[in-house]
Amino acid sequence: GGSASQDQYNRRLEKSIGAFDQTHALKLSTLYELPFGRGKKWLGSGRVVDVLLGGWRIGAIQTYLSGFPVALARNNPFPIFNGVTRPLIPSYDNWRAPIRGEEFDPAVDTFLNRSVFPAQPNDRFGNATRFNPKVRGFPAFNENISLAKSFHFSESKRLDFRWEAFNLFNRTVFGTGITNLNSNVFGVVTNQVNTARQMQVALKLYW
Repeated sequence: GGSASQDQYNRRLEKSIGAFDQTHALKLSTLYELPFGRGKKWLGSGRVVDVLLGGWRIGAIQTYLSGFPVALARNNPFPIFNGVTRPLIPSYDNWRAPIRGEEFDPAVDTFLNRSVFPAQPNDRFGNATRFNPKVRGFPAFNENISLAKSFHFSESKRLDFRWEAFNLFNRTVFGTGITNLNSNVFGVVTNQVNTARQMQVALKLYW
């Protein structure tokens, strides 16, 4: 967010966790070759069986990540070249707005609760640090998989087939919305920060 401090004479307000702090990060990478066909444990005899079932590989990359910490801002009331002006806050608790259903729905829910923040003064800097250690964006869960097979025609020639799916379960990760307290749409979520499910097929010839 830039290196400039909010108040040059109060550097303590810059003490904060990092913008990219993630409490939990689990990443898995798996590659498994199915045990069928020539040279494998099962169904190793027969040309037709080997062509149809042999050489298949399943791959997966799974990531499960905590959300990033949230930062608030407000319009700068001072005509000086200080950094981003942050708001005056009573505490770091209860920033999240309650939701109406079992899951967050951006059509009816907001991410942040404006009512917990007082009216902002124009004659002083806010007391909020750069990032709230208690409020984070939505976690990101993602699964990518691939299914591949090699068709061997000779010692030096083969055809590789690959099917891949990204964000297999089509999970949605919402953004945190507008975090400027002076905005009329403060806390309203209008964006999705991940990509919807995508699939692709590829053929590659080696000779």
